[in-house]
Amino acid sequence: MPDYQWAVNKGKIVTADYDRSMALNADQVKHEIEKAFSVLFEGVTVTPVDDEYKEVYKVIISREDSTETVYVCAKGTTPGGRSNLQNEQRIQQKAKYLNYVYDRKAEGKKAICLGVYKHESEPIFCAWNINQSTALPETPISKQIKITTIARALTEGLVQQMSGSGEYVCAFRSDFIYFYLTNSSWIHTNPASQLNNHNDDIVEQEDAVSDTEDSTFSGTGANILFYGVPGAGKSHEIAKMIVQERSERVVFHPDYTYSDFVGQILPRIVEDKLKYVFEPGPFTKILKRANDDSNNMYFLVIEEINRGNAPAIFGDIFQLLDRNDHGSGKYHISNYDIATIVYGDENHIVKIPANLTLLATMNTSDQNVFTLDTAFQRRWEMHLIKNDVTKASHAGTTIEGSSISWGKFADITNAEIIRFGEETGTSEDKRLGAYFVRINELTKDKFPEKVLKYLWDDAFKMDRYSYFNESMSSLDSVIGVFREEKDSQMDLLKRVLKYAVYAKMIGQATETNQEENSEDKEGQLDGE
Repeated sequence: MPDYQWAVNKGKIVTADYDRSMALNADQVKHEIEKAFSVLFEGVTVTPVDDEYKEVYKVIISREDSTETVYVCAKGTTPGGRSNLQNEQRIQQKAKYLNYVYDRKAEGKKAICLGVYKHESEPIFCAWNINQSTALPETPISKQIKITTIARALTEGLVQQMSGSGEYVCAFRSDFIYFYLTNSSWIHTNPASQLNNHNDDIVEQEDAVSDTEDSTFSGTGANILFYGVPGAGKSHEIAKMIVQERSERVVFHPDYTYSDFVGQILPRIVEDKLKYVFEPGPFTKILKRANDDSNNMYFLVIEEINRGNAPAIFGDIFQLLDRNDHGSGKYHISNYDIATIVYGDENHIVKIPANLTLLATMNTSDQNVFTLDTAFQRRWEMHLIKNDVTKASHAGTTIEGSSISWGKFADITNAEIIRFGEETGTSEDKRLGAYFVRINELTKDKFPEKVLKYLWDDAFKMDRYSYFNESMSSLDSVIGVFREEKDSQMDLLKRVLKYAVYAKMIGQATETNQEENSEDKEGQLDGE
């Protein structure tokens, strides 16, 4: 049996065998949840929702003037289980449990997914974003977190960790549980460095009267499509507009269909009998929520709208996109299934209300995936997101292995892409977006794989040596430069880029001199 890493008091990491009797059972998990909430509130009860969903707990917080209900899908963490993952803790939760809390969250209720870690230390809660699972109900879904993240949480309170899916998982001490609950929709998608701005938003909302929460987006219902180069900040612009708890988010892709978007009829066991029932998709769910709460704006966010066949995905919903001056849909359709879910009346007409806004993103460099025809586009307000790399929050951060900052690198590279496009007829939409990479991707191991590979394979594919040094015979040689420890003292970008390009980045040559002397300079680089 392999040894595993464990975090103990004061964040120390030790190595030891795994004794299965150490794993927290359901009663112990329930006790830790109840204890954490009871520190903050006096009247707290924790019970499983029922026998079928015994690892989903209903937490009821009683206050003097109100009662709050929180749904918590929770289980004790265990080691990763594989010999090469000694530094990992995980939970394996049934798909039906995860879908149960996902449905509660979709209804606008507070719902979270936790793993409870405890090993010669105070308890640490590990938290993952709740996503819908398409697996069979009894299928165990594995969710992982590094032991180093747990160890840091023991001393720092709350720590984030980027997962392979691009979302953040986090670990926190029990005294942070209500902070996490309040910010859970935000904390899985944004780095902690943005916490000050987020807290400012919370303070503003708390100071305002209750019906002004929509100050994020104060207009009437609209269909708005943000477009621009990849990484320009389209999704970030949307994040500033919406209220996360009143939104549904989908990503279009080539296999995404009308049934995925609107809903489909699926077999379900109801009262021990097999029945076929209509399961609403994200469009129908958000339409119902908006219809049931006319005092607040709701949001349907569609990422990458042109990577799916949008007209086919919308189907008869396409007719609803026309709006009048008040933001309501001008036209209606008849749809038995949608009407039954949204209005409780199969004969009710279906319309988009004024308190439902559709927001979409489109990478202009991907327009050839599925072209959006004019009839579809005219039903959307088109907003170009300007790509200003110098204003990115990490523009001044230097690329590891070089003295050049991300902002300077991207700015000069984009100018080269435009110049290259004028000569070859390629698209300016190959430019690097301000947030094409995050700050933690400016490292020697990640930057070449993500940025230089893109420039080699895509942006300068037609003439690589208009940008790269001629000594770089292949992508392997480009990436290899960043992996050679012996060259770590040299500016690595100086080795892989054409000298005329590199000189612009460090501001040591006029463009005329760069072009005249580029061959001599590149020869010098080859000999270094």
